[in-house]
Amino acid sequence: MKTAHRQSIPGTDHWPFSNLSQTGILPASLCIHACLRMWRWLSTLACVAIASVISLPAAAQTLFPSSVVSNDIDFLRQTDPSAFYCLDYDGPATREMVYQGEVIFPDGVETFYARFSDQSMVEIWVHPAVGDESVARQKAMDLTLPLGTLPSWMRMPGLVVKINPGDRSAFAETLGRFFVVSSDNIEARLNTHDLQETVFHEMIHVALDTDHAKAHEWKAAQAADGAFVTDYALNNPTTEDLAETALFAYAYFNHPERLPVSVKNKLRDRFANRLAYLKPLLLTKSSGDSFRATPGPCRP
Repeated sequence: MKTAHRQSIPGTDHWPFSNLSQTGILPASLCIHACLRMWRWLSTLACVAIASVISLPAAAQTLFPSSVVSNDIDFLRQTDPSAFYCLDYDGPATREMVYQGEVIFPDGVETFYARFSDQSMVEIWVHPAVGDESVARQKAMDLTLPLGTLPSWMRMPGLVVKINPGDRSAFAETLGRFFVVSSDNIEARLNTHDLQETVFHEMIHVALDTDHAKAHEWKAAQAADGAFVTDYALNNPTTEDLAETALFAYAYFNHPERLPVSVKNKLRDRFANRLAYLKPLLLTKSSGDSFRATPGPCRP
């Protein structure tokens, strides 16, 4: 008599009833064990399905992966009025820089003062590895237009912009009142018309995060909206949602014609509570619209 051989179905070696005998009869001693395995197997599938259903709505309601580089919306434009007046060179000095994750104090940091028609001033420090004084001046000049189109209140006293060599993305230090950009990334963002939005995003961190990002009213607005404008905000709700939402809100209130109709409608319908929170902060004309005073002459 030939011995019958059970053929194994590929991928079923770990199925709950893979312990069936060659006769196809499950031994009584394994009944409870097999049933428990089946229960765990079905439970796992159910949990995965439920998790997928729960997480889908929030992710599906984001409008873009990120606010600055993942779309073609010109939230801000180079033709926007700017309050920039002149760039004052203060020579090389020793300054605190944050480079490659470390706080350093290099000599030869090229220092500038960007002066604006509303008598505000922003210091710009350029790491010596970026280049000589002429290169450093050009990098500083690249930032003066984006800084000049900000609302006046954003150019707060003590604000510093630090420029490092390389292509690392910008980041901000809220308590220190500075943000950091990289020289090659400045060039890249200029080419894609994203530099002004980058500066705006980082300035929201510097100007608003301390008082608003963890405020009860802001958290309540987040909860009431129940959605996030970008994936970046969704994945970083306590650190990036304010800055991500603010760029859309600024355009929504001040330049609504620059937003696609579908985006405006989604902002109105899905983010009404955050818009209401941000409106008194961002509904303002660009500081370049009205010059209140003229600062003193800059040194060459």
